[in-house]
Amino acid sequence: MHPDVMRKIDALVGPPICFVLSLRRRILDLIMPRCRGPLKNVKKILMVKPAEMGSTVLTYSMLKRAQQLWPDVEFHFLVFAENTAVVEMLGLVPQANIHKLRTADFKTFASDCISQLLKLRSLRFDVAIDLEFFSRASAILAELSGARSTCGFSRFTMEGLYKGSFFTHAVQYNPHIHTAQTFYSMIEALIQPAGQIPLVKAAVPRLEQLELPKLLTNDSEQHEVVDLMTQVNHRVRQAARLIIINANSSELVPLRRWPIENFIELGKMLLHKYDCFIVLTGVTAEREESERVAAALGEERVVNLVGKTSLRQLLVLYSVCDLMITNDSGPSHFASITDLAVITLFGPETPALYCALGKNRVSLTSELACSPCVSSYNHRATVCNDNQCMKRLKVQTVFAACEKLLEMDGK
Repeated sequence: MHPDVMRKIDALVGPPICFVLSLRRRILDLIMPRCRGPLKNVKKILMVKPAEMGSTVLTYSMLKRAQQLWPDVEFHFLVFAENTAVVEMLGLVPQANIHKLRTADFKTFASDCISQLLKLRSLRFDVAIDLEFFSRASAILAELSGARSTCGFSRFTMEGLYKGSFFTHAVQYNPHIHTAQTFYSMIEALIQPAGQIPLVKAAVPRLEQLELPKLLTNDSEQHEVVDLMTQVNHRVRQAARLIIINANSSELVPLRRWPIENFIELGKMLLHKYDCFIVLTGVTAEREESERVAAALGEERVVNLVGKTSLRQLLVLYSVCDLMITNDSGPSHFASITDLAVITLFGPETPALYCALGKNRVSLTSELACSPCVSSYNHRATVCNDNQCMKRLKVQTVFAACEKLLEMDGK
């Protein structure tokens, strides 16, 4: 299903279902009250995180915090099938604990929801955490998972998305701290004293203190990726710099795209100044657009890998390249598990919440008064019809950031 269709379904049927489940929960709590205070001896946690591959990477520090509190805790994830590899990338969740929802069409999605919920209820989770900011479907799935406690975002008195009132540990979404810190705070919410409204009355670590997953590769994997590049362009030399251009962004917020003409101009400037190859990455659906970029830059020093790598190969590619320029999308976060220098271009959303973590990460924005216009409070349904926030990001500004990072690299 297209993201727009899923949003419309969520907006149409989500509120009444959340309302009914809230009434149901009030009745059930009269019969068997759930724990609303600090949780102890937690053995199983279900993370409900169907969408947003990039932000899934940002859950790592919260998972590590949970392991500090409960060393024997077992993590499970409920995700869209296409996001399975991202959860595996974290290195903390066994493959058998990743529960998949297919999204080919509504019938398939509904069928998978029912079958997965039946399986999840039999696993008897201590807590289910809804990690989505703007989805009612994820809140519904968390509530119906059968977990003894549930945690998720609540609007309280703010003008936000209605997600019912059935969470035992309701966390107020804070739009002023980074998403990784927000996720971290959800684990803190589980150990707060009962009666605090809203949660969480605890400090969060600074961004530089948050743990990040680390990619472990071997020579064989790196040689495989280099061989793949050589197959695409036999001129690739190990002595040259490898600069990734990732011109795509997810269909969830297409306004995040920097004009393709700007990427072409930037590529020409890089090729003119440096002994480098431009490596194009993206998904198969963007192959036609990538061929346009390759043709404009000249085939001799371009390696078009769009649609030709697995996620694992893409991560290994990051470990052998020198720099990536990307729209605000998943790859900027995937790269955080490597030492790759990354420049991320922001417009409809803000780096204050979504910048990539780690060293040598640069976020650029044109800082227009209307930006950011996409948030959890508008269900990411901006009314913008002209993304000037991206169009006004000057090529020269991005090139200057490239120069600075490449000089630091010292090649």
